[in-house]
Amino acid sequence: MGWESLLVSEFQQLQSSPDAHRRGRKFEELLERLFKNAHFRVQRNAGTARPRQTDLLASYGDAWYLIEAKWEKAPIDVDTFDAVRARMERAVHSAVGVIISMSGFTETVIEEVTKFRGKQPILLIGQKDLSQVLRTPESLANLLRIKRDELMVHGRVHLSLETTRRARRRPVTDLPAAALTILGLDLQPLPYVKKEDGFAGLVFAQELPDVDWVIVDGSGVTLDLPVSRLDERGLIDLVHTLNSMGWTTSQPSWSIRQLTAAWHGAGAREFVEALTARAKRYEDLPEEEIHHSEQVTYFDTCAGGGFYTLSADISKDGSRVVGCNVSFQLVGVPVDVQPLRHLFEQYDVMAAGFFRPLAGPSVSRGNLGVHETLEAVGYLVSSDPFPGNTTAGDLESLPAGPDPQERWVTGIVARNPFFKADRGSAPEGWPGALSTSEVIVCALRSHHPLAKMPETYSLVSWERARTSDAQVFRPVADW
Repeated sequence: MGWESLLVSEFQQLQSSPDAHRRGRKFEELLERLFKNAHFRVQRNAGTARPRQTDLLASYGDAWYLIEAKWEKAPIDVDTFDAVRARMERAVHSAVGVIISMSGFTETVIEEVTKFRGKQPILLIGQKDLSQVLRTPESLANLLRIKRDELMVHGRVHLSLETTRRARRRPVTDLPAAALTILGLDLQPLPYVKKEDGFAGLVFAQELPDVDWVIVDGSGVTLDLPVSRLDERGLIDLVHTLNSMGWTTSQPSWSIRQLTAAWHGAGAREFVEALTARAKRYEDLPEEEIHHSEQVTYFDTCAGGGFYTLSADISKDGSRVVGCNVSFQLVGVPVDVQPLRHLFEQYDVMAAGFFRPLAGPSVSRGNLGVHETLEAVGYLVSSDPFPGNTTAGDLESLPAGPDPQERWVTGIVARNPFFKADRGSAPEGWPGALSTSEVIVCALRSHHPLAKMPETYSLVSWERARTSDAQVFRPVADW
Protein backbone atom coordinates (compact mmCIF):
# COMPACT_ATOMS: atom_id res chain seq x y z
CA MET A 1 0.00 0.00 0.00
CA GLY A 2 1.50 3.36 -1.04
CA TRP A 3 1.71 6.53 1.00
CA GLU A 4 -1.22 8.00 -0.91
CA SER A 5 -3.57 5.17 0.06
CA LEU A 6 -2.41 5.26 3.70
CA LEU A 7 -3.14 8.97 3.93
CA VAL A 8 -6.58 8.54 2.38
CA SER A 9 -7.37 5.60 4.65
CA GLU A 10 -6.40 7.52 7.79
CA PHE A 11 -8.39 10.54 6.64
CA GLN A 12 -11.48 8.37 6.18
CA GLN A 13 -11.04 6.95 9.69
CA LEU A 14 -10.83 10.48 11.10
CA GLN A 15 -14.07 11.42 9.37
CA SER A 16 -15.89 8.72 11.35
CA SER A 17 -14.22 9.55 14.69
CA PRO A 18 -16.65 10.77 17.41
CA ASP A 19 -13.84 12.28 19.56
CA ALA A 20 -13.41 15.84 18.27
CA HIS A 21 -10.32 16.61 20.41
CA ARG A 22 -8.48 13.46 19.35
CA ARG A 23 -9.57 14.00 15.75
CA GLY A 24 -8.08 17.50 15.75
CA ARG A 25 -4.71 16.25 17.04
CA LYS A 26 -4.62 13.36 14.58
CA PHE A 27 -5.63 15.73 11.79
CA GLU A 28 -2.52 17.86 12.44
CA GLU A 29 -0.35 14.73 12.41
CA LEU A 30 -1.93 13.64 9.12
CA LEU A 31 -1.25 17.05 7.55
CA GLU A 32 2.35 16.94 8.75
CA ARG A 33 2.87 13.61 6.94
CA LEU A 34 1.08 14.94 3.86
CA PHE A 35 3.45 17.90 3.58
CA LYS A 36 6.49 15.72 4.22
CA ASN A 37 5.40 13.24 1.55
CA ALA A 38 5.03 16.20 -0.80
CA HIS A 39 8.76 16.97 -0.11
CA PHE A 40 8.17 19.99 2.14
CA ARG A 41 10.35 20.61 5.17
CA VAL A 42 7.94 20.72 8.10
CA GLN A 43 8.02 21.88 11.72
CA ARG A 44 5.07 21.22 13.98
CA ASN A 45 4.07 23.69 16.71
CA ALA A 46 6.87 25.96 15.51
CA GLY A 47 7.81 28.88 17.75
CA THR A 48 8.24 31.30 14.88
CA ALA A 49 4.98 33.11 15.77
CA ARG A 50 5.55 33.32 19.55
CA PRO A 51 3.75 33.92 21.83
CA ARG A 52 1.07 32.33 19.60
CA GLN A 53 1.32 28.69 18.52
CA THR A 54 1.42 27.66 14.89
CA ASP A 55 0.07 24.27 13.79
CA LEU A 56 2.65 23.78 11.04
CA LEU A 57 5.45 25.74 9.42
CA ALA A 58 6.49 24.27 6.06
CA SER A 59 8.95 25.29 3.36
CA TYR A 60 9.32 24.26 -0.27
CA GLY A 61 12.36 25.74 -1.96
CA ASP A 62 12.43 29.41 -0.97
CA ALA A 63 8.70 29.54 -0.14
CA TRP A 64 7.50 29.37 3.48
CA TYR A 65 3.96 28.50 4.55
CA LEU A 66 2.39 29.11 7.95
CA ILE A 67 -0.40 26.54 8.19
CA GLU A 68 -3.49 26.54 10.41
CA ALA A 69 -5.74 23.44 10.44
CA LYS A 70 -9.38 23.48 11.51
CA TRP A 71 -11.96 20.69 11.75
CA GLU A 72 -15.09 22.32 13.11
CA LYS A 73 -18.83 22.07 12.55
CA ALA A 74 -19.32 25.57 11.15
CA PRO A 75 -17.45 27.35 8.35
CA ILE A 76 -14.33 29.20 9.44
CA ASP A 77 -15.12 32.82 10.30
CA VAL A 78 -13.07 36.02 10.43
CA ASP A 79 -11.71 35.31 13.92
CA THR A 80 -9.55 32.48 12.60
CA PHE A 81 -8.46 34.66 9.68
CA ASP A 82 -7.40 37.48 12.06
CA ALA A 83 -5.52 34.99 14.27
CA VAL A 84 -3.53 33.72 11.28
CA ARG A 85 -2.76 37.28 10.22
CA ALA A 86 -1.44 38.03 13.70
CA ARG A 87 0.82 34.98 13.59
CA MET A 88 2.12 35.95 10.16
CA GLU A 89 3.30 39.32 11.55
CA ARG A 90 5.60 37.40 13.92
CA ALA A 91 6.57 34.65 11.49
CA VAL A 92 9.14 34.30 8.72
CA HIS A 93 9.31 37.37 6.54
CA SER A 94 7.35 36.84 3.29
CA ALA A 95 5.69 33.68 4.65
CA VAL A 96 2.33 32.80 3.09
CA GLY A 97 -0.56 31.80 5.33
CA VAL A 98 -2.57 28.64 4.68
CA ILE A 99 -5.88 27.81 6.37
CA ILE A 100 -7.10 24.23 5.94
CA SER A 101 -10.74 23.84 6.92
CA MET A 102 -12.96 20.78 6.77
CA SER A 103 -16.09 22.91 7.19
CA GLY A 104 -15.44 25.54 4.55
CA PHE A 105 -15.21 29.33 4.88
CA THR A 106 -17.65 32.18 5.34
CA GLU A 107 -18.04 34.79 2.61
CA THR A 108 -16.52 37.32 4.98
CA VAL A 109 -13.30 35.32 5.21
CA ILE A 110 -13.10 35.08 1.42
CA GLU A 111 -13.58 38.84 1.13
CA GLU A 112 -10.90 39.50 3.78
CA VAL A 113 -8.43 37.17 2.05
CA THR A 114 -8.87 39.17 -1.15
CA LYS A 115 -8.61 42.49 0.71
CA PHE A 116 -5.31 41.70 2.47
CA ARG A 117 -3.69 39.74 -0.36
CA GLY A 118 -1.02 42.36 -1.05
CA LYS A 119 0.31 42.60 2.51
CA GLN A 120 -0.52 39.19 3.97
CA PRO A 121 -1.45 36.52 1.39
CA ILE A 122 -3.45 33.69 2.89
CA LEU A 123 -4.47 30.62 0.90
CA LEU A 124 -7.60 28.59 1.64
CA ILE A 125 -7.79 24.80 1.31
CA GLY A 126 -11.20 23.16 1.63
CA GLN A 127 -12.23 19.53 1.92
CA LYS A 128 -12.33 18.87 -1.84
CA ASP A 129 -8.81 20.24 -2.31
CA LEU A 130 -7.54 18.23 0.63
CA SER A 131 -9.12 14.99 -0.60
CA GLN A 132 -7.37 15.44 -3.94
CA VAL A 133 -3.87 16.07 -2.53
CA LEU A 134 -4.19 13.22 -0.03
CA ARG A 135 -4.54 10.92 -3.05
CA THR A 136 -1.64 12.60 -4.87
CA PRO A 137 0.67 14.40 -2.40
CA GLU A 138 3.04 15.31 -5.21
CA SER A 139 0.41 17.76 -6.50
CA LEU A 140 0.39 19.82 -3.27
CA ALA A 141 3.17 22.25 -4.22
CA ASN A 142 1.53 22.98 -7.54
CA LEU A 143 -1.89 23.44 -5.90
CA LEU A 144 -0.43 26.06 -3.56
CA ARG A 145 1.26 27.79 -6.50
CA ILE A 146 -2.04 27.90 -8.43
CA LYS A 147 -3.88 29.29 -5.40
CA ARG A 148 -1.25 31.98 -4.89
CA ASP A 149 -1.25 32.96 -8.57
CA GLU A 150 -5.05 33.22 -8.58
CA LEU A 151 -4.98 35.40 -5.46
CA MET A 152 -2.05 37.69 -6.30
CA VAL A 153 -2.51 38.05 -10.06
CA HIS A 154 -6.28 37.86 -10.47
CA GLY A 155 -7.54 38.80 -6.99
CA ARG A 156 -9.58 35.58 -6.76
CA VAL A 157 -9.75 32.93 -4.06
CA HIS A 158 -9.18 29.52 -5.61
CA LEU A 159 -11.31 26.89 -3.88
CA SER A 160 -11.79 23.21 -4.81
CA LEU A 161 -10.55 21.41 -7.90
CA GLU A 162 -13.23 21.12 -10.57
CA THR A 163 -14.12 17.61 -11.66
CA THR A 164 -14.00 18.76 -15.28
CA ARG A 165 -11.70 21.39 -16.72
CA ARG A 166 -14.01 23.80 -18.48
CA ALA A 167 -12.12 26.30 -20.57
CA ARG A 168 -13.21 29.62 -21.95
CA ARG A 169 -14.12 29.63 -25.60
CA ARG A 170 -11.38 31.02 -27.80
CA PRO A 171 -11.94 32.05 -31.40
CA VAL A 172 -10.66 29.47 -33.83
CA THR A 173 -9.00 32.32 -35.75
CA ASP A 174 -6.44 32.52 -32.91
CA LEU A 175 -4.96 29.33 -34.38
CA PRO A 176 -2.89 29.38 -37.58
CA ALA A 177 -4.54 28.10 -40.74
CA ALA A 178 -2.90 25.24 -42.61
CA ALA A 179 -0.20 26.04 -45.13
CA LEU A 180 -1.43 23.04 -47.13
CA THR A 181 -4.72 22.85 -49.00
CA ILE A 182 -6.39 19.50 -49.61
CA LEU A 183 -7.90 19.18 -53.09
CA GLY A 184 -10.17 16.47 -54.46
CA LEU A 185 -9.80 14.94 -57.91
CA ASP A 186 -11.82 17.87 -59.27
CA LEU A 187 -9.18 20.17 -57.73
CA GLN A 188 -11.75 21.74 -55.42
CA PRO A 189 -10.72 22.39 -51.77
CA LEU A 190 -11.79 19.90 -49.11
CA PRO A 191 -11.88 20.51 -45.32
CA TYR A 192 -10.57 16.96 -44.81
CA VAL A 193 -10.43 13.55 -46.44
CA LYS A 194 -13.10 11.12 -45.23
CA LYS A 195 -12.66 7.45 -46.08
CA GLU A 196 -13.29 4.00 -44.67
CA ASP A 197 -11.15 3.17 -41.65
CA GLY A 198 -11.39 2.38 -37.94
CA PHE A 199 -9.74 2.98 -34.59
CA ALA A 200 -5.98 2.78 -35.09
CA GLY A 201 -4.19 5.55 -33.16
CA LEU A 202 -2.28 6.45 -36.31
CA VAL A 203 -1.72 9.80 -37.99
CA PHE A 204 -0.08 10.61 -41.33
CA ALA A 205 2.71 13.21 -41.48
CA GLN A 206 4.31 15.21 -44.27
CA GLU A 207 7.52 15.70 -42.29
CA LEU A 208 8.84 13.44 -39.53
CA PRO A 209 11.89 14.76 -37.64
CA ASP A 210 14.43 12.17 -36.52
CA VAL A 211 15.57 13.23 -33.04
CA ASP A 212 18.62 10.95 -33.37
CA TRP A 213 19.86 12.88 -36.42
CA VAL A 214 22.41 14.97 -34.49
CA ILE A 215 26.20 15.10 -34.46
CA VAL A 216 26.66 13.94 -30.86
CA ASP A 217 26.30 10.44 -29.43
CA GLY A 218 23.35 9.40 -27.32
CA SER A 219 19.62 9.09 -27.82
CA GLY A 220 16.63 11.36 -27.87
CA VAL A 221 14.22 11.66 -24.96
CA THR A 222 10.48 11.30 -24.55
CA LEU A 223 8.20 13.24 -22.21
CA ASP A 224 4.49 12.68 -21.59
CA LEU A 225 1.88 15.22 -20.45
CA PRO A 226 -1.22 13.31 -19.28
CA VAL A 227 -4.20 15.65 -18.92
CA SER A 228 -7.32 14.67 -16.98
CA ARG A 229 -10.74 16.16 -16.22
CA LEU A 230 -11.32 17.45 -19.75
CA ASP A 231 -14.32 17.98 -21.97
CA GLU A 232 -14.15 18.88 -25.66
CA ARG A 233 -13.77 22.58 -24.92
CA GLY A 234 -10.88 21.77 -22.58
CA LEU A 235 -9.20 19.72 -25.31
CA ILE A 236 -9.52 22.63 -27.72
CA ASP A 237 -8.07 24.92 -25.07
CA LEU A 238 -5.10 22.55 -24.83
CA VAL A 239 -4.49 23.04 -28.56
CA HIS A 240 -4.66 26.82 -28.02
CA THR A 241 -2.21 26.51 -25.11
CA LEU A 242 0.29 24.60 -27.23
CA ASN A 243 -0.10 27.28 -29.89
CA SER A 244 0.42 30.15 -27.43
CA MET A 245 3.68 28.53 -26.33
CA GLY A 246 4.97 28.47 -29.90
CA TRP A 247 4.45 24.75 -30.47
CA THR A 248 2.11 25.01 -33.44
CA THR A 249 3.42 25.15 -36.99
CA SER A 250 1.45 25.77 -40.15
CA GLN A 251 1.55 22.07 -41.06
CA PRO A 252 0.21 19.92 -38.19
CA SER A 253 -1.67 16.84 -39.35
CA TRP A 254 -4.50 14.99 -37.64
CA SER A 255 -6.91 12.11 -37.82
CA ILE A 256 -10.34 11.75 -36.23
CA ARG A 257 -11.58 8.17 -36.19
CA GLN A 258 -14.91 6.48 -35.68
CA LEU A 259 -15.85 2.81 -35.79
CA THR A 260 -15.82 2.51 -39.60
CA ALA A 261 -14.62 5.91 -40.86
CA ALA A 262 -11.76 8.35 -40.46
CA TRP A 263 -11.26 12.02 -41.29
CA HIS A 264 -7.70 13.06 -42.18
CA GLY A 265 -6.68 16.70 -42.36
CA ALA A 266 -4.02 19.36 -41.86
CA GLY A 267 -3.84 22.54 -39.79
CA ALA A 268 -4.62 23.43 -36.16
CA ARG A 269 -7.54 25.68 -37.08
CA GLU A 270 -8.95 23.06 -39.41
CA PHE A 271 -8.63 20.42 -36.68
CA VAL A 272 -10.78 22.42 -34.26
CA GLU A 273 -13.33 23.20 -36.97
CA ALA A 274 -13.63 19.53 -37.94
CA LEU A 275 -13.79 18.40 -34.32
CA THR A 276 -16.70 20.68 -33.46
CA ALA A 277 -18.55 19.98 -36.74
CA ARG A 278 -19.33 16.46 -35.59
CA ALA A 279 -22.94 16.50 -36.80
CA LYS A 280 -21.79 17.34 -40.33
CA ARG A 281 -19.13 14.63 -40.28
CA TYR A 282 -21.69 12.05 -39.18
CA GLU A 283 -24.30 12.99 -41.81
CA ASP A 284 -23.78 9.97 -44.04
CA LEU A 285 -22.80 7.47 -41.32
CA PRO A 286 -25.41 4.82 -40.43
CA GLU A 287 -26.46 5.04 -36.80
CA GLU A 288 -25.21 1.52 -36.08
CA GLU A 289 -21.71 2.56 -37.25
CA ILE A 290 -21.41 5.45 -34.78
CA HIS A 291 -19.51 4.42 -31.69
CA HIS A 292 -20.12 6.18 -28.36
CA SER A 293 -16.71 7.85 -28.67
CA GLU A 294 -14.26 8.92 -31.35
CA GLN A 295 -10.48 8.84 -31.36
CA VAL A 296 -8.33 11.87 -32.20
CA THR A 297 -4.62 11.91 -32.99
CA TYR A 298 -2.86 15.22 -33.67
CA PHE A 299 0.78 15.62 -34.76
CA ASP A 300 3.11 18.60 -35.01
CA THR A 301 6.83 19.35 -34.97
CA CYS A 302 8.75 21.32 -32.33
CA ALA A 303 11.14 24.22 -32.83
CA GLY A 304 14.71 23.06 -32.38
CA GLY A 305 13.98 19.49 -33.43
CA GLY A 306 11.49 16.89 -32.34
CA PHE A 307 7.75 16.45 -32.47
CA TYR A 308 4.71 15.61 -30.37
CA THR A 309 1.41 13.81 -30.66
CA LEU A 310 -1.80 14.68 -28.87
CA SER A 311 -4.16 11.73 -28.51
CA ALA A 312 -7.52 11.33 -26.78
CA ASP A 313 -10.91 9.63 -26.89
CA ILE A 314 -13.90 11.99 -26.97
CA SER A 315 -17.50 11.06 -26.24
CA LYS A 316 -19.69 11.62 -29.29
CA ASP A 317 -21.50 14.49 -27.54
CA GLY A 318 -18.19 16.14 -26.58
CA SER A 319 -18.96 16.09 -22.85
CA ARG A 320 -16.06 13.86 -21.82
CA VAL A 321 -12.47 13.33 -22.87
CA VAL A 322 -10.50 10.34 -21.60
CA GLY A 323 -6.95 9.13 -22.14
CA CYS A 324 -5.71 12.56 -23.19
CA ASN A 325 -1.92 12.67 -23.48
CA VAL A 326 0.62 14.92 -25.19
CA SER A 327 3.70 12.83 -25.94
CA PHE A 328 6.92 14.68 -26.89
CA GLN A 329 10.00 13.26 -28.58
CA LEU A 330 12.93 15.65 -28.32
CA VAL A 331 16.58 15.70 -29.33
CA GLY A 332 17.52 15.79 -25.64
CA VAL A 333 16.69 17.48 -22.35
CA PRO A 334 16.44 21.21 -23.16
CA VAL A 335 18.76 23.62 -21.35
CA ASP A 336 15.72 25.86 -20.84
CA VAL A 337 12.92 23.66 -19.50
CA GLN A 338 10.81 26.61 -18.34
CA PRO A 339 8.28 26.44 -21.24
CA LEU A 340 7.66 22.76 -20.53
CA ARG A 341 7.49 23.46 -16.79
CA HIS A 342 4.83 26.13 -17.38
CA LEU A 343 2.80 23.68 -19.44
CA PHE A 344 2.97 20.98 -16.77
CA GLU A 345 2.11 23.47 -14.01
CA GLN A 346 -0.89 24.74 -15.93
CA TYR A 347 -2.34 21.22 -16.14
CA ASP A 348 -1.41 20.19 -12.56
CA VAL A 349 0.83 17.30 -13.63
CA MET A 350 4.27 18.33 -12.39
CA ALA A 351 4.76 14.96 -10.69
CA ALA A 352 4.18 13.14 -14.01
CA GLY A 353 6.97 14.97 -15.84
CA PHE A 354 9.92 12.67 -16.48
CA PHE A 355 12.36 12.80 -19.38
CA ARG A 356 13.08 9.23 -20.44
CA PRO A 357 15.72 8.21 -22.97
CA LEU A 358 14.40 6.45 -26.04
CA ALA A 359 15.19 2.75 -25.93
CA GLY A 360 15.71 2.50 -29.68
CA PRO A 361 15.82 4.55 -32.87
CA SER A 362 13.29 7.37 -32.99
CA VAL A 363 12.34 6.76 -36.62
CA SER A 364 12.30 3.45 -38.50
CA ARG A 365 12.38 3.30 -42.28
CA GLY A 366 11.26 0.94 -45.00
CA ASN A 367 11.77 0.74 -48.75
CA LEU A 368 10.00 -1.10 -51.53
CA GLY A 369 12.28 -3.08 -53.80
CA VAL A 370 9.72 -2.63 -56.57
CA HIS A 371 7.78 0.62 -56.46
CA GLU A 372 4.03 0.20 -55.93
CA THR A 373 1.80 2.14 -58.34
CA LEU A 374 -0.63 4.43 -56.54
CA GLU A 375 -4.06 5.76 -57.51
CA ALA A 376 -4.32 9.39 -56.39
CA VAL A 377 -7.69 10.51 -55.01
CA GLY A 378 -6.58 13.89 -53.72
CA TYR A 379 -3.70 16.34 -53.56
CA LEU A 380 -1.91 18.38 -50.89
CA VAL A 381 -1.08 21.75 -52.39
CA SER A 382 1.20 24.53 -51.15
CA SER A 383 2.16 27.96 -52.44
CA ASP A 384 5.79 27.15 -51.55
CA PRO A 385 7.51 25.16 -54.31
CA PHE A 386 10.36 23.92 -52.09
CA PRO A 387 12.82 24.26 -54.97
CA GLY A 388 15.43 22.15 -53.17
CA ASN A 389 13.22 19.08 -53.57
CA THR A 390 12.52 19.42 -57.26
CA THR A 391 15.23 19.43 -59.94
CA ALA A 392 15.13 21.13 -63.31
CA GLY A 393 15.17 17.68 -64.90
CA ASP A 394 12.05 16.73 -62.95
CA LEU A 395 10.20 19.76 -64.28
CA GLU A 396 11.31 19.18 -67.86
CA SER A 397 9.95 15.64 -67.75
CA LEU A 398 6.43 16.90 -67.04
CA PRO A 399 4.00 17.67 -69.86
CA ALA A 400 3.54 21.33 -70.74
CA GLY A 401 0.58 23.07 -69.16
CA PRO A 402 -0.79 26.46 -68.07
CA ASP A 403 0.99 28.79 -65.68
CA PRO A 404 1.25 27.01 -62.31
CA GLN A 405 0.58 30.27 -60.42
CA GLU A 406 2.91 29.20 -57.62
CA ARG A 407 0.76 26.25 -56.57
CA TRP A 408 2.72 23.08 -55.97
CA VAL A 409 1.67 19.53 -55.17
CA THR A 410 3.74 18.44 -52.16
CA GLY A 411 1.74 15.35 -51.22
CA ILE A 412 -1.07 13.11 -52.42
CA VAL A 413 -3.97 11.18 -50.95
CA ALA A 414 -3.84 7.74 -52.54
CA ARG A 415 -5.77 4.51 -52.28
CA ASN A 416 -3.98 2.20 -49.88
CA PRO A 417 -2.42 -0.58 -52.00
CA PHE A 418 -2.53 -2.87 -48.97
CA PHE A 419 -6.11 -2.11 -47.87
CA LYS A 420 -7.65 -5.26 -46.35
CA ALA A 421 -4.75 -7.26 -47.73
CA ASP A 422 -4.22 -10.85 -46.66
CA ARG A 423 -1.93 -11.34 -43.70
CA GLY A 424 1.71 -11.31 -44.80
CA SER A 425 1.06 -9.68 -48.17
CA ALA A 426 2.05 -6.18 -46.98
CA PRO A 427 5.78 -5.38 -47.03
CA GLU A 428 7.83 -5.96 -43.90
CA GLY A 429 7.60 -2.98 -41.54
CA TRP A 430 4.30 -1.74 -42.98
CA PRO A 431 1.97 -0.86 -40.04
CA GLY A 432 -0.70 -3.45 -39.40
CA ALA A 433 -2.97 -0.61 -38.25
CA LEU A 434 -3.23 0.47 -41.91
CA SER A 435 -5.02 -2.70 -42.95
CA THR A 436 -8.39 -1.00 -42.34
CA SER A 437 -7.42 2.32 -43.92
CA GLU A 438 -8.86 2.92 -47.39
CA VAL A 439 -6.31 5.67 -48.13
CA ILE A 440 -2.79 6.74 -47.23
CA VAL A 441 -1.62 10.35 -47.19
CA CYS A 442 1.80 10.49 -48.82
CA ALA A 443 4.54 13.08 -48.93
CA LEU A 444 6.03 13.58 -52.39
CA ARG A 445 9.77 13.06 -52.73
CA SER A 446 9.74 15.47 -55.68
CA HIS A 447 7.19 18.26 -55.76
CA HIS A 448 5.57 19.38 -58.99
CA PRO A 449 3.38 22.27 -60.15
CA LEU A 450 -0.34 21.69 -59.81
CA ALA A 451 -0.76 22.66 -63.44
CA LYS A 452 1.65 19.94 -64.61
CA MET A 453 0.28 16.65 -63.41
CA PRO A 454 2.41 13.50 -63.91
CA GLU A 455 0.85 10.41 -65.43
CA THR A 456 1.42 8.14 -62.41
CA TYR A 457 2.62 8.08 -58.84
CA SER A 458 4.43 5.28 -57.03
CA LEU A 459 4.98 4.40 -53.38
CA VAL A 460 8.75 4.21 -52.83
CA SER A 461 9.42 4.25 -49.07
CA TRP A 462 8.09 5.20 -45.65
CA GLU A 463 9.13 6.50 -42.24
CA ARG A 464 7.49 5.51 -38.99
CA ALA A 465 7.69 6.62 -35.35
CA ARG A 466 5.88 5.67 -32.18
CA THR A 467 4.99 7.87 -29.24
CA SER A 468 3.43 6.64 -26.01
CA ASP A 469 -0.09 6.58 -27.47
CA ALA A 470 0.19 6.94 -31.23
CA GLN A 471 1.92 5.99 -34.44
CA VAL A 472 3.18 8.62 -36.87
CA PHE A 473 3.49 7.37 -40.43
CA ARG A 474 5.03 9.15 -43.41
CA PRO A 475 4.64 7.23 -46.67
CA VAL A 476 6.75 8.73 -49.47
CA ALA A 477 5.63 8.71 -53.11
CA ASP A 478 7.27 9.85 -56.32
CA TRP A 479 6.21 10.33 -59.93
